[in-house]
Amino acid sequence: MIRKLTLALMMSGSVLAAQAPAFAQSAAPVSKLVEAVNIPHEKFTLDNGLTVLVHEDRKAPIVAVSIWYGVGSKNEPKGKTGYAHLFEHIMFNGSENAPGDYFEYTKKIGATDLNGTTWLDRTNYFQTVPTTALESALFLESDRMGFLLNAVTKEKLDNQIGVVSNEKRQGDNQPFGLVSYKQSGTLFPAGHPYHHSTIGSLEDLSAASLDDMKNWFIDHYGPNNAILVLAGDINAAQAKPLVEKWFGSIKRGKQVAPVNAPVPTLEKDIKIVMKDKVPTTRIYRNWVVPGLADPDANALFIAMSALGGLSSSRLDNILVRQEQSVVGVSAYLIPFVHGSLVNIQADVKPGGDADAVAKRLDEILADYIKTGPTAEEVQRVAASNIAQQIDGLEQVGGFGGKAVALAEGELYVGDSSFYKKELERLASAKPETVKAAMQKWLTRPVLEIRVEPGEREAYKEVAAGSGSRTGTLTAPAFYAPPGADDVSVPAPMAFQDRSKFPEPTGTPALDFPTVEETTLSNGIKVFFARRAAVPTVRVAVSFNAGYAADPADKRG
Repeated sequence: MIRKLTLALMMSGSVLAAQAPAFAQSAAPVSKLVEAVNIPHEKFTLDNGLTVLVHEDRKAPIVAVSIWYGVGSKNEPKGKTGYAHLFEHIMFNGSENAPGDYFEYTKKIGATDLNGTTWLDRTNYFQTVPTTALESALFLESDRMGFLLNAVTKEKLDNQIGVVSNEKRQGDNQPFGLVSYKQSGTLFPAGHPYHHSTIGSLEDLSAASLDDMKNWFIDHYGPNNAILVLAGDINAAQAKPLVEKWFGSIKRGKQVAPVNAPVPTLEKDIKIVMKDKVPTTRIYRNWVVPGLADPDANALFIAMSALGGLSSSRLDNILVRQEQSVVGVSAYLIPFVHGSLVNIQADVKPGGDADAVAKRLDEILADYIKTGPTAEEVQRVAASNIAQQIDGLEQVGGFGGKAVALAEGELYVGDSSFYKKELERLASAKPETVKAAMQKWLTRPVLEIRVEPGEREAYKEVAAGSGSRTGTLTAPAFYAPPGADDVSVPAPMAFQDRSKFPEPTGTPALDFPTVEETTLSNGIKVFFARRAAVPTVRVAVSFNAGYAADPADKRG
């Protein structure tokens, strides 16, 4: 998925062109880089509706196990906000055949890159395990899918209500922590599935009963509303019997009604002024634009990256470096299924004129929408973001590995190869396409929010108990070969003994890459380890000197 990351790997020749023209003549275009990116995989579906994607990557004896449920805060009706996120917590509190803290089991089997997250469109759970512990991980995931309800108690529910309530308070009490509520509540009308936040309201959480939670699980967490991805040291032939063994006997769940929500447009410009305990005034500009499957979302992602997402973006160069009227700016697009959020923000220099900054921001934006980005800006955005995403695909799991790319494409648009289409859209983007998308979507009424230093309005909340969290904190996980075949599977088994936990079958052997070595004519030693999972090269230069070599009178 198109996404905004904090750490970039930009090794494309087009990125280096401005600094080293000689290199640009021989550099391959970004489109050639995209052509080299593939996540070959097989797809099969169990009789109970569970969709399974398998990608083989033998570079290390590990397997990413990632399961994605088609349920998020968009599925919550009025009065039950926060249920999806609350249940994500509950599913870490043990199942019928794996009682206790889920993380105690994952520690025992050597799992890494493990967590669970909830957002508007999905709930997911993921871990990367040694190949010899794959069956252990499948047991755990299948047990909380099919054998959870009798393990959910009032005590666990109350405990996690307290934990989620505390998470909400922590987020709300951050600087600018209440802005997101204004954004979602204003940009998305009542009745729209994105009108409320994923964390929900403390009133709804406090009122949640044990029956509410059990019914929520029954309605949404069946195998037919889930996608299981296995990526790593495994192939489909090995995966099928294991997945059938542990998931095959789970009954098909209720059919989850599809969500149909058009992209909303404000009737007129809306201006909101808020107060908060912040050091400086922050100015926001927001629109809702098409969802992630629409090509305009990619064009607007490029537009926002060039405007305020690169270290040398237009807003940075004009407002921060040249005019020095603000101390920080950003512009980005957050993509979702039923609409994406365009966010532009600027932090006014302490003591500065917020009205003048707002006016100047709007002037820059109006000119940008009128003229569009330059070809060089589009190329830089494409090269840097494609490099970031390709770099992330070195991993099989975690927050941004190959399992995530496959799962999100399958869940969000019904196409597990959607990651490839997005990369191709980025690589082939043209300035005129980006300009047209901006003129279509960013000339509509805008939400203007200004947060000024001062005392917040009275903060209302209910007393929602307390609890001790098990496991680790959650965080949103962002999204990333044609024609994967649908392979038939034998009929599900009537019974699978779960009375004994399937322990790992030992420690897998490690096969490290061969390290080649040479010495340059000037004496520099070069070591090279060849890996071909993604078309990138990592370069590290180390010098045999550090602060220990500093003269006593010249520290640092």
